[in-house]
Amino acid sequence: MKLRCRHARLIFVVLWTLALTACGGWYLRGTQGNKLPIKSAIVVTDPSSYLRSWLLEQLRFNGITVVPRGGQADVIIELRREQYDRRVLSVDDETGKVREMELGLQVEFAVRHPDGSLITAPTTLDWEQDFVFDEASLLGTEEIDTTIRYELAKGAARALIFRLEVIDFSRLVKHANKT
Repeated sequence: MKLRCRHARLIFVVLWTLALTACGGWYLRGTQGNKLPIKSAIVVTDPSSYLRSWLLEQLRFNGITVVPRGGQADVIIELRREQYDRRVLSVDDETGKVREMELGLQVEFAVRHPDGSLITAPTTLDWEQDFVFDEASLLGTEEIDTTIRYELAKGAARALIFRLEVIDFSRLVKHANKT
């Protein structure tokens, strides 16, 4: 009986190992690496923005070297008119005080060849997140505001990488061969 049980366990382990190794092609989210055909980029934006720091991190994570302005790069990524805004979402019926706020991030995104010609036209992108406004805890509300700005920029940087993944860079290769 013990011998049969031992063989059954061994067979199970072998089959389980084969099943796991046969499932090739899957990755944990965020571990697949660079799907982009570009190897280097110049990022043109406000140097003190949250979005810039997160985008630089995402580019490096994807194996793209960030080159200083004036350097040799495959593309120029432009982020212009970055702005955060607040909007009131709801007001208390009885007191007339603000209950919910929405914080938004808006930025104009474009990708250019190193010579300055456009690969993608400038597009305005928006991200929003709402939160409960607590008038009694002004310090906490300001902290929430800062945290949401930080998280919006982090999500926007990931979304910009996804946008870069869908750009047809074959035109970039043809353009580089002409020059």
